[in-house]
Amino acid sequence: MPRATFEDDWFEEVAEQLGIDFVYTDGSISGHYQLLESVGGGIAAVDYDLDGWQDLFMNQGGTIHLENGTLKISGLASGLFRNLDQAGFVNISLNARIAEAELFTHGLTVADINADGIADLIVAGFGGLRAWINLGDGTFEERSSVLGLASSSWNVVPAAADFDLDGLVDLYVVTYADWRPSVDQPCLNDRGVRDICGPTLYSGQQDKLFGNTSDGFADITASVGLVAANRGLGIVAADVDSDGRIDVVVVNDVEANQLYINGLDGRFIEKGAFAGVAYSSSGEREGSMGIDLGDFNHDGEPDLWYTNYVNQDNSLLINTGGAGFVNSSDVMGLGGVSRRWVGFGTHLADFDGDGWQDLFVANGHVAYERLDSPYYQPPQLFANKLGRSAEDVSARAGPYFASDRSGRGSAKVDFDNDGDWDIVIMHQNEPVAVLRNRNSSEFWIRIQLVGTEVERSGVGAKVTVEQGDTEENSWRIGGGSYLSHSDSRMLYTLKSEEPVVATVTWPGGSREVFENLTPNRTYTLIQGRKSYDAP
Repeated sequence: MPRATFEDDWFEEVAEQLGIDFVYTDGSISGHYQLLESVGGGIAAVDYDLDGWQDLFMNQGGTIHLENGTLKISGLASGLFRNLDQAGFVNISLNARIAEAELFTHGLTVADINADGIADLIVAGFGGLRAWINLGDGTFEERSSVLGLASSSWNVVPAAADFDLDGLVDLYVVTYADWRPSVDQPCLNDRGVRDICGPTLYSGQQDKLFGNTSDGFADITASVGLVAANRGLGIVAADVDSDGRIDVVVVNDVEANQLYINGLDGRFIEKGAFAGVAYSSSGEREGSMGIDLGDFNHDGEPDLWYTNYVNQDNSLLINTGGAGFVNSSDVMGLGGVSRRWVGFGTHLADFDGDGWQDLFVANGHVAYERLDSPYYQPPQLFANKLGRSAEDVSARAGPYFASDRSGRGSAKVDFDNDGDWDIVIMHQNEPVAVLRNRNSSEFWIRIQLVGTEVERSGVGAKVTVEQGDTEENSWRIGGGSYLSHSDSRMLYTLKSEEPVVATVTWPGGSREVFENLTPNRTYTLIQGRKSYDAP
């Protein structure tokens, strides 16, 4: 039985009352113990119909079944839930023509692929990609083949950004292991019981970069300097070194993590080890899954936070300037607090409205039976204490945090437009959870970016909001969390009703100041023009 709701709980679980009923099927029901079962699925927050309310798209997995002595993989239909404002959500997948069931899918991203001002969806799965183009009439059309988005790899999650600053959105696709389904390689766990074979039995694959050619995409992987192979699971695209170009951080499963610095010649320079991103504080490869970027200590530099496997600490990397990081998990009180768990979806965001970015982690094992760590695990929430430490507040976060789950992808989204961050979490073979934030902020401001000289979504931009002597920084990132796409709007907690100044550093390095913004409103900041209220 879940615990009772307390008055000071941070969150309440409201999926059922909102009409959101979705279960990710991981294929494990067939009992074939395949690695594919462990990865899970993701969620995208997207205002597909431009009504000012965030809708939710949920990836679906599939089945793994035996056919004439051979294991076959089949997909199941994903789900698109339209936000009806105060009336909850409704599943419109069939009407939107987006209920395809061919691909066993994992991660996804939102991007305006054809620069028509409406959001499209890019989905990654085992052996393929899908490009769902928004037709603007409430329906989508799948155009991956027409656009040249072909990949037979085990595609895990895409991230969208304009890496060459030509005004067109490119796609980085994270890939996982060189694996195929097999009945001939049974593995036993530490209890001597049949279980999923670990990822280290399989070599990694090379990630892919697709450059936008204005009428489609070209696979430019061979020319941009990506490492030959890794088992990737998480990605953030952002200007990590503040030089105006969009860099990439990829976290890998029992492989060194990568920090790709975007160079002047169209190539990436891998500096993970040099920057302090590649390994744990003790120099070991970690099993890294979810990742986010933010400003934990309010110094104006982008910090990194990523989740890891059991018996490893989750990693809070504080930016020391430029592209250098120091692992600060122990210093911030995060050492040991997650070592029993396996972390996936995660967020570095202000959940209690105090202006400091907190930490959320959705936990869940990949092995079904282990002596040291259960399959179903509790989520965690850590409150940021003025950038000097993090306090585990899971016990007062809400009933959801007192339950054991098989967490995977998660997205932060202000689905009710009340000025605070809510969270949507995907599970393995269990209903999705929607956590409504109960920490209402008296004053806030929401920023949506529109690029005109740069790619329309503004991925790679930094937005600094100032009110009096208070300053908050956020970055418009590509990727983030695990397999998911969070609300693309940037949300800031304010101290009073006094006007706000927002400074946008656009990709490419140009800066623009927007003054006299009124609290408790949403603003769309258009590059080169004055701001105006979003509908």
